[in-house]
Amino acid sequence: MTRPVQFLPAILGIVFCLTVTPVLAVVGAPLKEGEPVVVVAAPGADLNRIVEASGGWVIGVSRAPMAVMGASDVEDFEDRLKENGAWAILDGEALSWLCGVKT
Repeated sequence: MTRPVQFLPAILGIVFCLTVTPVLAVVGAPLKEGEPVVVVAAPGADLNRIVEASGGWVIGVSRAPMAVMGASDVEDFEDRLKENGAWAILDGEALSWLCGVKT
């Protein structure tokens, strides 16, 4: 007779894959020039200053404690964001898809 506990590793593996795969898709999505991006920085960092000092502007009305949406026409916007203190730059369109927003 099989015990349900013996299936626990397989169940945990499936749950892990189903939750991590969408996050990896967003993090690994290539950035498109001129499209909105999500800028992630340290807690307490001035996100507006980081985006504006990088040659961009903040878009949207809501913001997270460590992230903001930004856009720019500058060619090396991603590099400038990193130089000015951004921890990560994520594709805004991919993130909106993950959140269920239709564009």
